[in-house]
Amino acid sequence: MGLEKLLYLRGVGADFTDCFGQYIRIPEADRQGILTCMLQDTNEPHNEAELSAVNRLTQSAIAAQVYQLDAQHWTQVLPAFHWCYVDEPWVCLYLPQSYRGDLLLTFKCEQGEVIVFNVPFSGLKPIGDYRIEESELARHGDSPFADECQFIQYRLDLLAHEFDCCDVSEQDKLSDVSCLGLGYHKLSVSLGDTTSTLGDCTSGIHHAELTARKANEFYGHFMLAPRTAYQGVMNSVAQRKRHKPWGVSVQLYSVRSDNQWGIGDFGDLEQLITLVAEYGADFIQLNPLHALDIAVPEQPSPYSPCDRRRLNPLYIHLSSVPEFELLAEEFAANEWQEAIALLNTENWLDYPKVSELKYRAFARLYTVFCESHLQQRTLRAQRFHVFVKQEGESLREFAQAEYLRSPSAIAQDESFYLYLQFVAEEQLQLCQLKAKEAGMGIGLIRDLAVGAALQGVEVQANSQLFCLNASIGAPPDPFAPQGQNWGLTPLDPIKLKQDRYRHFIALIRANMTYCGALRIDHVMGLLRLWWWPLDKRLGQGAYVYYPVETLLAILCLESQRARCVVIGEDLGLVPPDIIHRLYHAGVYSNELFYFCKDHQGFKPPSQYKFQSLMMLANHDVPTLVAWWTGSDLHLRRQLDLLTTDEQLGEALAGREQEKHQLVHSLISQGLLPETDIQQIDLEDLLTAWMALGASGNSALYSVQWCDLLADRHAVNIPGTWLEYPNWQRRLPITLRDAATQSTVALRLQRIAAARHLPEIAAQTDNTFD
Repeated sequence: MGLEKLLYLRGVGADFTDCFGQYIRIPEADRQGILTCMLQDTNEPHNEAELSAVNRLTQSAIAAQVYQLDAQHWTQVLPAFHWCYVDEPWVCLYLPQSYRGDLLLTFKCEQGEVIVFNVPFSGLKPIGDYRIEESELARHGDSPFADECQFIQYRLDLLAHEFDCCDVSEQDKLSDVSCLGLGYHKLSVSLGDTTSTLGDCTSGIHHAELTARKANEFYGHFMLAPRTAYQGVMNSVAQRKRHKPWGVSVQLYSVRSDNQWGIGDFGDLEQLITLVAEYGADFIQLNPLHALDIAVPEQPSPYSPCDRRRLNPLYIHLSSVPEFELLAEEFAANEWQEAIALLNTENWLDYPKVSELKYRAFARLYTVFCESHLQQRTLRAQRFHVFVKQEGESLREFAQAEYLRSPSAIAQDESFYLYLQFVAEEQLQLCQLKAKEAGMGIGLIRDLAVGAALQGVEVQANSQLFCLNASIGAPPDPFAPQGQNWGLTPLDPIKLKQDRYRHFIALIRANMTYCGALRIDHVMGLLRLWWWPLDKRLGQGAYVYYPVETLLAILCLESQRARCVVIGEDLGLVPPDIIHRLYHAGVYSNELFYFCKDHQGFKPPSQYKFQSLMMLANHDVPTLVAWWTGSDLHLRRQLDLLTTDEQLGEALAGREQEKHQLVHSLISQGLLPETDIQQIDLEDLLTAWMALGASGNSALYSVQWCDLLADRHAVNIPGTWLEYPNWQRRLPITLRDAATQSTVALRLQRIAAARHLPEIAAQTDNTFD
């Protein structure tokens, strides 16, 4: 019973329902393997005799952990972190059953205001109780109450009572609890005379904490959260007062332009914004812009980042950096121009060469910055120092790690890496400003990866918050019989809670900067993640559960503060427990056309979920051209993802059936004339297909830029690593050439027309005719 309770308290799941609705019981050995991952010191030798930390746990050790996770907080008066909704504020208190005194509550608001109340004991409402054995209390010695074994959990409703306000001599005092706005506040509670109940069990208590407890004062953190995420223009969409937003999704590195340095950058993003905004687009949806491992440029997946709080400097548009002007003549030299031209002729990105070339240029820009700004203490230098100060210790840790891990060809001092983040943030901010100035209702949609790489800065600098012995992925299913292992290190839910969720808050806050919406990859991770032990001898993994209500409340609070809409990527195995939570929190679902089906085939546009972003395709599925021609299936056979010709034949037959369903939908919607499927022109089909998706009920709609250009090649093929050049595709034509193509213009016009509500379209001119 003790071990089972510890597994439960640690969040290690016992069962789940798979994608076919079948009940799956997770073997106990696998669950205990995950618990071992949580408990092991990564520096321990793991021979067979010492492999399982669970096997080495004595009953007393298990009891000690259970006490810490289940009982200890009952003795602490205030939770370390408590939250509630702003329209229903209440305080959670844990007190000995014998306590009957009044209390003094002091709120120190995030902005510095102080609210102090006298609370009579009669204002407390009991909502739970817990008994701790005397022997347990004596053994742990961390309870401020001697000889008290029975504890009561109380709820204090802040709007249900009128409390007496107290004078606060040293600071201005606010008299109305409604002054407690959204945010993260500090709370302290002073108890009445508890001389008779305060004991001498002070073993293990920090001196400062002991001093506070002797004064009968207890401390906690108190978050007031909104019930929903920010909606912005989506409120007008729901009220049918504006057209339904649409936009273009793009892998930024894949964009091609005439003057780039071998990789798509923020300058190209500005061009793309200008291009699609002319047709009425409301957003550009981006791949994750996270920093990647500078030491391993040949591993370029934006979903396997080094640090999700920092930007990838390779997206910096060099000629837009103020320091570039003083070096323009130098960069015009043949040595530079030949290297740039060589990279720009390639159809696949060469990350090591791109990194080497751009970092050489960055070093020159940094030299100019030091000489012309830092040494001269200019206004630009002041802005740099403000940026570094605002970003704090996490940015300095990142810069130090970059300095230590940089290849010798790029190594600079730590300030160099601070400078690159400063420039990248400047350029991203400008892109969002350009989008809003161009009339986009949302602007940029950023993407947050579900995890970070083990050796990256984010994990290593915060190793106490992560489980370094596991990685996240998905359990085995018929589509991936071996399961999926994404090689990303999971946050430990217990450590995250004990740290008051500060890392999660910082992560969300950083990625809601300079954008109008944030897409959260694998949003089911707010509820649970599948953990794989790094040591395969510890089993086949299990689900680990997270404090979903708290994480969702933080997400909504940060969303409102940043005025940022939230989209949750909920493709795959989606537990019902997360669906209604996301819906009621105002988080938009993420639909994908290929999977939006029922037993009759593709769903008609009228049946698309309203509270969703509908995408025709994304980075993990075939492009529209590849899907229609079946070239993706032939490639999967070539890569042995389809292991026999019989499997390929079955897949092609199934695809042919789906193609007929699609054509039927297009004809029934009046987007294609009645014709034989073999005679359909591919360009016409793509235009009609995009208009079909745009006409749907979804509040948000996007089309990949590569599909607008009718590119065939996939950007990523799940299940491959070295077999296919994932994340290295460069698009076939430049932005300038795309802007002159009549097919691209026609598709954008058709999408825009389909997204306008009839009553709104009637009030507008004939821009899209």
